[in-house]
Amino acid sequence: MRTVLLSLILAAVAAASTAQAQPVGVPVLVNAYIERYFQTFPSLATQAGRHDFDRQLEDLSAARRAEWLRFNRETLDRLTAATTAGGLSLDDRLDAEALTSQLQREILTLAVVRRPDRDPLYWTSIFENANVFLLVRDDLPLADRLDRVVARTRLVPRLALQAQEALKAADPSTVAPDLARIAASQARSSAKFFATGLADAAKGQPALEASLRKEGAAAAKALNVLATFLDALTARAKGSPRLGEHYAAAFRWGTGIEEPLPAILAQAQADFAAKRAEAAAFGRRAWMMLLPNESAPQDEGALLGRLFDRVAADGDKNTREYVENWLDTIKRLEAFVRERRIMTLPDPVTLFVSTSPSYFLSQSVGGVYAAGPFAPEARTLYFLPVPADAATPEQASVFFRDFNRDFNTMIAAHELLPGHYTQLKYAARHKRKVRALFPDDVYVEGWGTFCERLLLDEGWGGPLPRMAHLEKQLENIARTIVDIRVHTEGMTRDEVIRFVKDEALQGDQIAANMWMRSITSPVQLTTYYLGYREVRAVYDEARKTLGPKFDLMAFMDGMMRLGPVAARHYRQIP
Repeated sequence: MRTVLLSLILAAVAAASTAQAQPVGVPVLVNAYIERYFQTFPSLATQAGRHDFDRQLEDLSAARRAEWLRFNRETLDRLTAATTAGGLSLDDRLDAEALTSQLQREILTLAVVRRPDRDPLYWTSIFENANVFLLVRDDLPLADRLDRVVARTRLVPRLALQAQEALKAADPSTVAPDLARIAASQARSSAKFFATGLADAAKGQPALEASLRKEGAAAAKALNVLATFLDALTARAKGSPRLGEHYAAAFRWGTGIEEPLPAILAQAQADFAAKRAEAAAFGRRAWMMLLPNESAPQDEGALLGRLFDRVAADGDKNTREYVENWLDTIKRLEAFVRERRIMTLPDPVTLFVSTSPSYFLSQSVGGVYAAGPFAPEARTLYFLPVPADAATPEQASVFFRDFNRDFNTMIAAHELLPGHYTQLKYAARHKRKVRALFPDDVYVEGWGTFCERLLLDEGWGGPLPRMAHLEKQLENIARTIVDIRVHTEGMTRDEVIRFVKDEALQGDQIAANMWMRSITSPVQLTTYYLGYREVRAVYDEARKTLGPKFDLMAFMDGMMRLGPVAARHYRQIP
């Protein structure tokens, strides 16, 4: 049925183009693109809640990639014609904006940066995520989902071979050894999961367990071959992970922000200094409450370092205690949001919080797994990050210091209520599905970060969670500074770690992760600081304009009305 629908949509597009009729309407172009997008990336269809592609896996041969690029370029031309013709409703304009950004990102990825030919992570990230949503969501019976996992896993060797074919002709001067090394590790991690963990998902169902073990073994073999290939590629590679001259375009289409990069960097550096001063001023006011038996250091860095250590001291003793405290925090947070009339929560609350299933082994599956726009009432899963089973007592202690109770109290508002869980649930229910599929990431992360601060200002938590928030905001601004400087100024790994530790006052792990994330997911790191700036500006403007008539719940509910679009659009609605 879906294939017939796509054929009809594409036929309508082609007929309008051939006949040189009026430009094709935005809804037709959007629907055609979504169908073709899911055909090209079946695992993302599953993530979005569409199950008609569950038995497929990405087929990214050179010919298929060329056809996908052509389709994106043609769609961009037609969408440009449709938007310049005028007369569009606000909804169509917002849909066109979301799709335009997606088209530009795909074209940049395939034709300019040429990631499939130069970045092995383009491929290994697919293997990491291919079956996660089928395994963790419960919107279909388990046996049905596992049967689909078998079919998808059977196609892993084909995609692994396509990855090698794309990368074997790569000029070593264009491949970054850092990225190839990370990809080799990802491939081995995925191989371990397919060989050892996958079949455990079917315990008690012998036939499915046998099928998963068989197909998982074949997938693991192919991924280990790919990992060995990537080891050899790492040894030859001499390229840089920096986007360099392409960063400005990636930033433009990744954030929707047109300010010149030097201006953004200068503002971030000024805001960084101001945030340090704000954190220090608050810390001095709260010092006697937090550390009554110590004298406050005069030096700003020493003062903040001691306060951040105090926050980290509130760590749990073990995973059981950690999970129990998280569940209690969420229960209290939901009551706080409702009682204080912060926001209308989308009832019923379909949130499931737990640690990730043990069969994922070394796979990274922590975080929010939201209901997609094609299954909006499915449960949202929040898998808590936990220490690895093999962690030493020292490593576990470091983990619980980083993910301490004060940090968790603060970050729950970001991740869940009224943050990402709430926003993603509203987005999934929105009638314009393209906005949930291709959201404005600055709005999304801005909303979460804004919710951290708002809840604290409304009385949630106390001085220690606020110190955790101020530490996190320093990290967020540092992310923007680092990302821009790494890709446009050649900032080195050592310089990143020194800046993050000495100036942003973050720990060793965060400093190392910031370098890693800047080279593996450029631009995304900037969305936290930039998003907070954008959403906060809308909030401050609304309070100033409405004065005593400002109603917080009306504002928060209103920020869901258009879906995850650029925050500036929320200034245009009553």
